[in-house]
Amino acid sequence: MHRYWKRFVVRQTGLHPEEHCLDLCCGTGDIAREVLRQYPASKVTGLDFSQKMLNIAKSKSSNNSGIQYLLGNAMEIPFPDTNFDAVTIGYGLRNVPNLNGCLQEILRVLKPGGILVSLDVGKVRLPVIKELNNFYFFRIVPLIGNLLMPGQDMFQYLPNSSLEYPNQESLKRLMFEAGFQQVEIHDFVFGASTVHVACKPTIN
Repeated sequence: MHRYWKRFVVRQTGLHPEEHCLDLCCGTGDIAREVLRQYPASKVTGLDFSQKMLNIAKSKSSNNSGIQYLLGNAMEIPFPDTNFDAVTIGYGLRNVPNLNGCLQEILRVLKPGGILVSLDVGKVRLPVIKELNNFYFFRIVPLIGNLLMPGQDMFQYLPNSSLEYPNQESLKRLMFEAGFQQVEIHDFVFGASTVHVACKPTIN
């Protein structure tokens, strides 16, 4: 399902030819490659602080793909102000040390009218479904993960890292406070996965 969600993320950017997208915390480059697939005339930069992740991303991209992968910190994006038309981030905001600071940094590098699209875990609101989701997320996912990839802690880390992550409305409020406008929430699987789309104000 994450592949469908990532395709949805990229569609929300609405990039025009020659416009530039930054895929922040790009990991192995799933979203960056999808940007180029949907918008082949766009420019794409993937930024991540893990060289191992970037090496995998580069190995999955053809030499002439046009995606530029860079080592860098989401808290100190190594680009000048108003440099990108869109910023995408998948499961990255949950991991930054200062969420407000990261949102302001994203706002800084976006052009006026630019779009931020963030995919991450969300909070299920319906009580019964919430209990079922928590059981699956915290019990079943780590069990399956341990069977498929023994010794990997990411299947424990993913649910546990979501505990302190703000719910959909709280994150929307933080985006407004950072300076974004027209923030939209798109929930999937009753809110277990969520996409936020936020716009940087245009200059009058």
